[in-house]
Amino acid sequence: MPLAPATRPAFRRSAVIVLALVALVAVVYGQVGRFGFVNFDDGRYVYQNPHVRAGLTWDGVRWAFTALDASNWHPLTWLSHMLDVQLFGVEPGRHHLVNVLLHAVDTVLLFVLLQTATCRPGRSAVVAALFAAHPLHVESVAWIAERKDVLSTAFGLLAILAYVRWTRRRSTGGYLLIAAAFVSSLLSKPMLVTLPLLLLLLDVWPLRRLSLQSTSTAAVGPLVNEKVPLLAISIAASVVTYMAQAGGGAVSSTAALPVGTRVENALISYVRYLAMMIWPAGLAVGYPHPGWSPDGIVGWKVAAAASLLAVVTAAVVVQAGRRPYLLVGWLWYLVTLAPVIGVVQIGLQGLADRYTYVPLVGIFLALTWTVADLAGSSRGARYALGGAAILSIAISGALARRQASFWRDSVTLFQHAVDVEPDDALAWRNLGVAYHDLKQDQRAVAALKQSVRLMPYDVHAWTDLAVAFSAVGQPADAAECFGKALEMNPDDPYLLYDVALSYAAQGQWARVEEARERLRRIRPELAEQLAVRLRPPGGAR
Repeated sequence: MPLAPATRPAFRRSAVIVLALVALVAVVYGQVGRFGFVNFDDGRYVYQNPHVRAGLTWDGVRWAFTALDASNWHPLTWLSHMLDVQLFGVEPGRHHLVNVLLHAVDTVLLFVLLQTATCRPGRSAVVAALFAAHPLHVESVAWIAERKDVLSTAFGLLAILAYVRWTRRRSTGGYLLIAAAFVSSLLSKPMLVTLPLLLLLLDVWPLRRLSLQSTSTAAVGPLVNEKVPLLAISIAASVVTYMAQAGGGAVSSTAALPVGTRVENALISYVRYLAMMIWPAGLAVGYPHPGWSPDGIVGWKVAAAASLLAVVTAAVVVQAGRRPYLLVGWLWYLVTLAPVIGVVQIGLQGLADRYTYVPLVGIFLALTWTVADLAGSSRGARYALGGAAILSIAISGALARRQASFWRDSVTLFQHAVDVEPDDALAWRNLGVAYHDLKQDQRAVAALKQSVRLMPYDVHAWTDLAVAFSAVGQPADAAECFGKALEMNPDDPYLLYDVALSYAAQGQWARVEEARERLRRIRPELAEQLAVRLRPPGGAR
C-alpha cells in the first residue's frame, strides 16, 4: 500500500536519519574488519571451541542449550558464533563485522523505539547517535566474545518496541511477541532481566499510562499484573544465571570480598560510570577492584558517591511532574546497571565499560530531552543546540574510533590497558600470555611477574609464568612457579603433569615420581601419558 501524502516527508526524514546512523557506526567501527582475535575469551567463544569451530550442527545446537561454559547460559550467543563459522570460517574480521552490524541494528532499533514512543524524531536521533558513537560502548562492539551484549540488546529493544505497540493495540499475539523477544534477549545474555521494571517506567513516560499524581493500587495494579509473566521469566533467568556463574567459579572466586565492600564499590561505580560518560579518557579493558587493594576503598569516596546519588535522585523526583523524562532516564540507568554493579560480584574487575551499553541510554535520553526543552521554541537556540549536538557526536565518534583501534590484537589491547591501569593484574597476565604466543618470552616473563606481584593468589598467573620460564630455559624458576600454583590448587591434574615435567628437566626424579604418584590417584590416564613422555628412547631411564 502506498504511503499517504502526509506521511511521505516523515518517512523520508526517518530514512535519512537511519542511513546517517548506520554510516556513523560504519565510520567508527569499520576498521575492526581488519582486526584479529584477542586472548581474552575469544578462544573460549570461537577459535579454541570445538563446538563452535564445527559450525552449525545438531550436536552443536544440543550443546549450546545444555552447556554452562564461560560461566553463562546463553545458547543463542553460541548459535550466533556457530553461524558465523558456518558462513565465514574461523576468520576474525568477519566475526568482528557481524558485531558491528548488530550494533548498527541496535542503534536503528533505539531510534525507531524512541520515535514511535515519543513522536520526536530529532531528539530520538540524538540519543541513538550518542549510543552509536560513545567510547564506553566500544568494548561491547569491538570484542568478538562480547557478541552476547549486542545480540541481547537487539532482542531487548525489539521486546520494548513490541510493548509500545501492544499498549496501543492489545492482542494475545502482540504480548506473545513481547515475551518471545524478551526470552531471546535473555538467551543471548541475561543483562535485561530488569525489563519488566523498564516497561513500568515507560508507562510513566513517554506512554503516560500511569500518572505520578495517581499511584493508587487501582491505577498501578493492572499495569503490574500485565507484567507478571515477564517478571516470572526474569526470575527464572536470574536463578539459572546465578547457578551458571557460581558453577563456573565466577562468583566463588570473589566470595572473599565482604558484602560491605561490594556495596561501597557499587556506589562508587555508579558515579564513576557517569564521570566516564562525560569525560571518556583513560578507558581500558577492565579496571581493578579497589576492594583488593591493600588500602581498600577510601571512605570519603563512598560518602561522596552516596551523597551525589541521593541529591540527583531527589532532584529528578522534584522535577518529575514537569519533566518526567528525567525520572525515567535516571531510574533506567540505576535499574539496568543493578545486575552488574557488583553487589553480587562476578569476576575480578571493579567495573567494566561493557556494562554501560544499555544503562547509558537512560542518561542520554534524560540529557537530550532536558536540553531540548530548555531551548524552548527559539529557532536560534534550536540551531545552536543542533550544532552542539553534532559537534558532541563527532567528538564522541572520534574518541570511540581511537578506542576501537586498541582492539586490533592482544598486545596492543593489553599494553594500552596496563598503560592506563598499571595495577591491573589481569591485564598484565593477558599481556604476558600474548607475548608468549608471539614467542617473545623474556617480555612474557616480565609481564607475568607484574601480574603475580599484584595478585599473588591468581593460580593461572603463576601457571603462565611457569610456562614462560620454561620457554626461556629456566626450569628451576618454572618448577617454583608451578609449585606455588599447585599449593593453591593441589588436585589439578594438569598442574601436576606440568610440575612433573619441570622437575624432570632439572633431573629431580624423586620429585617427578612423587608428582606422578599423586597423578595416578587423581587422573590415571594422564599419569600414564607422563610416563610415556618421560621414558627415554632406549627403554628404562
